[in-house]
Amino acid sequence: MEKFKLPRDMWLRFGCFLSGHNFQILSECSEASKRDQKKITSALVIITLIWSIIGFIFSQKYLNFGFLGSIGGALFMAILIVQIERQIILTSKLGFWAKAFRVFLGVIVAIIGASIIDQYLFANDIKIIAQQSVEGKAAKESEVARLIYNKQIAQIDYSISNENNTLNDLSIKISKLPPTIDGGGGGYQKDPKTGKVISKQGKNRIPNPEITNLRNSEAATNLRKRSLEDEKIQKANEYSRAIKNKQTEILNRDSGFLEELNALIKYLFDFNPYPTALIFYLIWFFFFLLIESLVLIIKSTHTSNDYEKIIDYQQKIREQRLMILEDKRNAALGSDLNIDASNKLLNNTPK
Repeated sequence: MEKFKLPRDMWLRFGCFLSGHNFQILSECSEASKRDQKKITSALVIITLIWSIIGFIFSQKYLNFGFLGSIGGALFMAILIVQIERQIILTSKLGFWAKAFRVFLGVIVAIIGASIIDQYLFANDIKIIAQQSVEGKAAKESEVARLIYNKQIAQIDYSISNENNTLNDLSIKISKLPPTIDGGGGGYQKDPKTGKVISKQGKNRIPNPEITNLRNSEAATNLRKRSLEDEKIQKANEYSRAIKNKQTEILNRDSGFLEELNALIKYLFDFNPYPTALIFYLIWFFFFLLIESLVLIIKSTHTSNDYEKIIDYQQKIREQRLMILEDKRNAALGSDLNIDASNKLLNNTPK
């Protein structure tokens, strides 16, 4: 049994499949044309592999497609890139605007590619930045709870202020009152025989009952004040727990592409102590830009080969055939017109 062998022109067939060239014509061309096709194929394979990886990462990390869905995203990105590159490969003559448009598209694609790769590579650093700003995000997302909390605290502070005013008024009143008052009694004690004064009794003094009432009011006011202060502390703890719960929710939440992109931009321009991240991003950016321009460079620098000359020759033959067919059609129409004119002349001849 003979061993299975791949065709020798398998790579050429695959290259024609990617680029859109005609394999039957190219197989009969010179080695120079096949060499140009192999260069274009290699460039397409490099670009397709890189963008397939980016498509897989983007689908899995940000679109949550799962493994099979991410494979589909990688295939979609590969097909998209191949179709974009075909616009350059299958163009016979590249003008200035075509090249400028491709370079502009390459810049956009390079920015997207570098951003996705850097967000994947800098994931841990971006997470740290997200953790640093999570408190502000939690406060912003808890705006309603914050407004309610501020309103409740303002009401409690107002009540405490009123209780303090009441305590001050009570203290002033107490300070102005005598501590004791006359409770009655007193007088003289005389000897019944002689009628002389034996002892002189002082009047009975008792604690001022008004002060007692004010002290009771003061104690009740202090009790209400402490209750309000405890309520204030309780509200602050509840709000603090709500913020911490929101922070935990944000940290456990799957971050979106734009959120991580903002964190990446902040990380790139945080020169602490050196702009290492920005330099690394620029390296990726220029790498993608050069990769995206690879097909354009190959197409712009190569000389015309026999494959392209055959295509041009076929086009000219087709154009000549169309011109011949057009001449035959016009000649046939002319003959028909001459016959119609002769018949009209015979029919209109006077008898």
